[in-house]
Amino acid sequence: MEELLDPTPGMPELHEPRLPLFTLSEAQELLDVLQHFGTTDHDWGARARHFAAELVARVPSHDA
Repeated sequence: MEELLDPTPGMPELHEPRLPLFTLSEAQELLDVLQHFGTTDHDWGARARHFAAELVARVPSHDA
């Protein structure tokens, strides 16, 4: 699990503490990623579709 907390190469390094919840912008970006991977036809695609549907139900859209 520790490897998930390490900064990803190419991503900006955090200089502030993490918030306990995603910001609206972060949640919308995550939704975009999940929807992209949800187009694949394997177990991870199914998981991505599941969590994308959960986020859609809980996060306002980009247009809102």
